[in-house]
Amino acid sequence: MEKPYQGRAIVEDNFEYLKITIPVKRNYISIIWICCWVTFWGYFGASAFGELFNSPNEFGRVFMLLWISGWALGGVMAVKTIIWLFWGKEIIEIGMGTFSINRKNDLFTREKIYDLNECREFGIREIESESDRQFWFVFYYRNKEKGTIAFDYGMRNFCFGEDLYEPEAQYLLNVMKSKKVLTESQFK
Repeated sequence: MEKPYQGRAIVEDNFEYLKITIPVKRNYISIIWICCWVTFWGYFGASAFGELFNSPNEFGRVFMLLWISGWALGGVMAVKTIIWLFWGKEIIEIGMGTFSINRKNDLFTREKIYDLNECREFGIREIESESDRQFWFVFYYRNKEKGTIAFDYGMRNFCFGEDLYEPEAQYLLNVMKSKKVLTESQFK
């Protein structure tokens, strides 16, 4: 018999704030694929680096230097994705008049802090089907707004709770409502 899914989110209730930690959803096929890709990417980049010093003219050296720089940037972004897939966590803290979203172990991102009184329309976001996301693999989905739970802040919409199932997202919204960190008027 299959066990019921208990969810990934960890909820910590403190008198000052509510903290929700959501570990990344691991897709092992994606992890294996991107690790292999980085291995080959690094090998061919190292081979090109050797050609940098063996170029017969100045134009060839400049071209190889620019090419290697772009190649290295692609490798850094792939390593960033690997680190996120292994150790990434979304940490949401609500309280003391602020709403913050921090993506721990997602390199080159910073914590976003919002005025809690300006956050409105919390609800579950309409997202494309699972098969649509898998079509373009990790990179396509990672470049779009990430998250199952959405809210409005001013004239913009923000999301959090990457790859949560809808019942778990609804559970988290209910926790926020029941702990009174958000008011009834802040929900859809």
